[in-house]
Amino acid sequence: MNRNIKLKASITVEMAYVLPTVILLLLLTIYTVFYYHDKNVLIGAAGETAILGAQMERQKEENKADLHSFYRERVKGKLIFLHLTGIEVSKNKGDMAVTAQAGKGRMRVSVVQKAVIPEPEKDIRRKQLLDSLTEQEKEKE
Repeated sequence: MNRNIKLKASITVEMAYVLPTVILLLLLTIYTVFYYHDKNVLIGAAGETAILGAQMERQKEENKADLHSFYRERVKGKLIFLHLTGIEVSKNKGDMAVTAQAGKGRMRVSVVQKAVIPEPEKDIRRKQLLDSLTEQEKEKE
């Protein structure tokens, strides 16, 4: 029972074009997910570091923790695709800013997170002063 079946090679040629495209799209999706994961890790760690720095500045602690090492500890082992390249912590008028950079090859990411240095004592004193002034005005009437 010899059958002479002729098979067309069009499927092989089509797959030679389709399969690399599918693999490329899959890899592009994976790298994009890794990129955004690492960016979110950097943003979260920068936010935590900025808040810690603002609280330490408010309390005027003598033995301040090193914010650079705190940031590195928060990021350590969590980055999948990028490598941490730099950290800068700066104190402005009323806030604490943390800037972090990471990259791999020509790809670079820079994140900035700020936290306001809270000063509730000033607001409480202003409210107490305002309350005492309103009581004095009521007594005069």
